Amino acid sequence: MRTAKFAVLLLGVLGFLSQNAFGQQWGTVKGRFVVNGKVKELADLVVTQDKQFCGNKLPDPALHVDKDGNLQDAALWLYLDRGAKAPDPHPMYTDKMKQTVVVDNKNCLYAPQVALVCAGQEIEFKNSDPIPHNFKIDGFKNNGINQLVPAGGSIKHTFNAEESAPMNAGCTIHGWMKSHIVMRESPYMAVSAENGTFTIENLPVGKHQFQVWHPIANYVKEMKINGKTVKDRKGIIEIDVQPGDNNLGDIEIDSKLLK
Repeated sequence: MRTAKFAVLLLGVLGFLSQNAFGQQWGTVKGRFVVNGKVKELADLVVTQDKQFCGNKLPDPALHVDKDGNLQDAALWLYLDRGAKAPDPHPMYTDKMKQTVVVDNKNCLYAPQVALVCAGQEIEFKNSDPIPHNFKIDGFKNNGINQLVPAGGSIKHTFNAEESAPMNAGCTIHGWMKSHIVMRESPYMAVSAENGTFTIENLPVGKHQFQVWHPIANYVKEMKINGKTVKDRKGIIEIDVQPGDNNLGDIEIDSKLLK
């Protein structure tokens, strides 16, 4: 009798462990941001300081659309309704969130233009140029910084609070230099590459809301996904994540939103 009870107890424990180890399913979301219509190029940035190194003008990196209409630097992040709790991230993000994010001053422009950072994650503000720059970053929940970085130098800083909108970064020495930092608690976010593609790995299976943003369009209030037009003043879309790969295909943004 005692052996039988032990066997039943053991089966129950194994079942509990199995449910916790394998019960949660994950899905990876992929897609590509494309522009519908012709985009007018932004005017060149006028250089007013250190022209001997920076030149007289620079292309404005805030809007980059390749010859095939693919849109770079469209960002999306997990959006939660007021009072909602973010899902626990996949274990793969534990190490990823410990990595230092680098934002560089390079050739008198910022790289990347849109950086993705988790609250509490270290950022290295780097200056690869042979001239001084400074990083001026403004937040709402976080105290801003305004710090000089000498040629070839760097500083490190951590912002500990989530920001509802991307933080603006700039250089007060070189006023044309602008970039943005997406500061979120959840690591479920992405920014489109030069070819418009993005990937968000290992989301919990189920329905999730994401907010879509671009440096020129701000919150993308209208887009077309799988031929269906989605309109939302906050740029929010819903994604029903299934186990495995979830390819959203092309997410079309009208060129009129990128002016």
